Amino acid sequence: MEFRRFRWHIIWRIALLLVLGFSTIYVLTQTHFWLVSIWLTLAFILVLIALIRYIEKSHRELRYFLLSIQQGDFSNSYPHKKEDELNFAFHTINDVLKNLRNEKASNLIYLQTVVEHISVAIICFDESQKIVLTNRASKELFQKDLLTSMNSLLNINEQISEEILQLNSGEKTLLKLQLNNRLVNLSIQATEFKLQEKAFKLVSFQDIKAELEANELDSWQKLIRVLTHEIKNSVIPISTLSDVILQMIKDEEGSPDVSRLDEEGLADLIGGIETIESRSKGLANFVKTYDQLTKLPKPAFEEVMVERLVDRLLQLFKADFQQQNIQIEKHLYFSGTILIDPNLIDQVLINLLKNAIEAVSNQNERRLNITASKTETSVFITIADNGPGIPTEILDNIFVPFYTTKEKGTGIGLSLSRQIMRLHNGQITVQSNAQGTSFSLHF
Repeated sequence: MEFRRFRWHIIWRIALLLVLGFSTIYVLTQTHFWLVSIWLTLAFILVLIALIRYIEKSHRELRYFLLSIQQGDFSNSYPHKKEDELNFAFHTINDVLKNLRNEKASNLIYLQTVVEHISVAIICFDESQKIVLTNRASKELFQKDLLTSMNSLLNINEQISEEILQLNSGEKTLLKLQLNNRLVNLSIQATEFKLQEKAFKLVSFQDIKAELEANELDSWQKLIRVLTHEIKNSVIPISTLSDVILQMIKDEEGSPDVSRLDEEGLADLIGGIETIESRSKGLANFVKTYDQLTKLPKPAFEEVMVERLVDRLLQLFKADFQQQNIQIEKHLYFSGTILIDPNLIDQVLINLLKNAIEAVSNQNERRLNITASKTETSVFITIADNGPGIPTEILDNIFVPFYTTKEKGTGIGLSLSRQIMRLHNGQITVQSNAQGTSFSLHF
């Protein structure tokens, strides 16, 4: 309606200008009423000015409306009668933009509340290393109320500043350092993103010292239980047999006298000594194995093709697969190179594949699946079997040194594998259910 009225006003004003213009010309050329022509000319000028002002009025209202939007001022009110279409449109747009601004402000408050509430320290900085976001936890961690740039962190601790700048998106690292006279174990993770064509890096810090200490204590308790069990299994029989042998060779006065033993007694004596020797050697081998676990060689890193690594492993066990009728499935979604010590990683893969072969030995249909894949930050090599799975109560202990459920197992295979993966700054994970078990190496 407003646009129709605007058009109508323009039309009748132009029509009036035409009438006044022709009338002025007619009076000037066809009559002697020059005074009338002056009045007609003045009327023409006034109507023209009114037309210009009328057109500019709409432009002024639109310009004022757009300027208000630019400045974020939504306090202006416009008539919202539908008959006045222009102002009704202004009113509608103004309400929509006002609601968007209020929603944006609400979301910002919500985000700030969440960021301030979480116990994980957060820092976000831009390309110029200017810190644009912190939270209460970061201020408490670094004991600094205002962090304006990465130089602020550099002044607090040079090591942590360098670690943050070198950390790529999606990567995690664990840093042990002294911060404000406190020893902390920081788990640091970085994420990079772009906002309005500007690059930002969001870094989170979590002091996991308490969690590490709890896990370390739990690991020590598990290890001590296993060590105690293994040592008792050797020491108690040795001690018991020693007492028995002493009783056998002592006379009534407590002096040693082997001559009084008959053939059966001598046989028992020799048998006891042999048992002591056997248990002593077992205990010595146990100590040697423990020493091997704690003194792994330093990795000699080199670039190795994943495809070649897997093919070499499968070739090594080819006879076992054929003999036990095991079906092998190989899926190499990534076959490029990784930086590893091939000898140490071969040791890990051989141990995992041996375990998988044992796991499917009692299955009617025996299948093993070897997969290599890659994400933005990691390479994964997975060995999966269709065995009966690992019981939940055992799963929590499989990486504990010397823990084993096998009759002839040493219990160091998986713990040794985990140590080797740690030397590669990687990890080994396990998933198991009634349909099978899979072990993954994360590089």
